Amino acid sequence: MTQPSKSQHNTTPQRPPDKAGPSTPESAKKEQVLEQALEQALEQALEISEARHSAVVNSMVDAVVTIDERGVIESFNPAAERTFGYLSPEMVGQNVSLLMSDTHRVQHDSYLKNHYRSGEKRVLGQIRELDAQRKDGSIFPIELAVTDLCIPGKRRFSAIIRDISGRREIERMKEEFVSTVSHELRTPLTAIRGSLGLVTGGVFGELPEKISALLQIANNNIERLLFLINDLLDMEKIESGIMDFVFQPQAVMPIVEKSVITYSGYAEQHNVRFEITGRLDAACINADAERLMQVMSNLLSNAAKFSPTNATVTISVARHEGQIRISVHDSGPGIPTDFHPKIFDKFTQANSSNTRQPGGTGLGLSIVRAIVHKHGGQISFVTGANIGTTFHVDLPEHHT
Repeated sequence: MTQPSKSQHNTTPQRPPDKAGPSTPESAKKEQVLEQALEQALEQALEISEARHSAVVNSMVDAVVTIDERGVIESFNPAAERTFGYLSPEMVGQNVSLLMSDTHRVQHDSYLKNHYRSGEKRVLGQIRELDAQRKDGSIFPIELAVTDLCIPGKRRFSAIIRDISGRREIERMKEEFVSTVSHELRTPLTAIRGSLGLVTGGVFGELPEKISALLQIANNNIERLLFLINDLLDMEKIESGIMDFVFQPQAVMPIVEKSVITYSGYAEQHNVRFEITGRLDAACINADAERLMQVMSNLLSNAAKFSPTNATVTISVARHEGQIRISVHDSGPGIPTDFHPKIFDKFTQANSSNTRQPGGTGLGLSIVRAIVHKHGGQISFVTGANIGTTFHVDLPEHHT
């Protein structure tokens, strides 16, 4: 019997059949149904998300405007309609520069071109104040914050706009108040103080004891009133940003020494003396010398007022944690513990029943802290019943 040749055998391995088997019309239909259900679920989720986003934007009290990379408005919420006087259909498709004053319109166009070309973000993420323009042509101040919108494949921006006309009006009224107080109250009070000083100083001869005592009371109250007015003016100027600061490199010790000499007379009135116990002659800071004198005036006068009779108030200058520290120490009764959190608040004073000279405006330390902060520094204190009180003013050192 003849054996079959090798060519008669099929040596190619057979592929096992697919376990899943061929696609049937029924399985294909099920896959199609699942895909459609998934698409519908995604669309519903997107619609819900967009509805929530629109509800939030439309309920905001601030104007919200979204624009594309060319500055063309894509959305304009109801608050924007109220702010600018335009309806949303009027503005969608318009360039956002239509809402700006002529000056800022030119700046905005150049900024968009520069941002598109270089990617530089000079406005994004910042809060700016500028002038805007309503539909009726009126110009008003706004606060503007612009942010990127995270949309894949698209460059979009969102602008949150707040009308600050009310705030500007309040600031204007404050400035007018400062000016009025300065001229209408401080000027005549200064004249009255001068006249009383002449009379009590004996220029017109010796006065009867009772009259002299009454005039001295009047003079003391004039002084207190002037202190209050000056402190109110300074605080208002600081808060309104209209207090001038002239910063320049200054040696620390001359400021401290001048303060001690200038206010030594006040110390003598309280039977107290000032003494500089620590020096740092090479130390230099970037400061407004006049404003730092004001800080020293308050700290030294408080130390003298709260010190016991014949005590010494010490002043020292040293380096502390990379900064220049000016310390003023008194040996008074210390600051009550419950008053520590509000020591720098406005119109607050610790119980001064144990001091010889109660009173004051309650603004001094608040002004001191504001001036120190303007210098980029910090003020702190250490106090106790048996150690007195030490105020530390820490200021950045200026390296030449």
